[in-house]
Amino acid sequence: MRLPKKAAPILFAFFLTMVMVLVVTGVTTLLNVGVPPDFLGRWLTAWLIAWAVAFPTAIVWAPWARKIVARLTQA
Repeated sequence: MRLPKKAAPILFAFFLTMVMVLVVTGVTTLLNVGVPPDFLGRWLTAWLIAWAVAFPTAIVWAPWARKIVARLTQA
């Protein structure tokens, strides 16, 4: 099953934010608490909360980011 082409920007934001937030929250959690026995739970909680903010933010800001990049780069 394949989705229509118009879904590509949303899927891109979905996967990009999942990975980026996973890495950032992992590093931040590690720096803040070290590696306690409940590290994985803390990391996943931080990831879920951060991703719930990052994904909609990426969807909303992506069009403006594309316009800014288009203005700053040559055609």
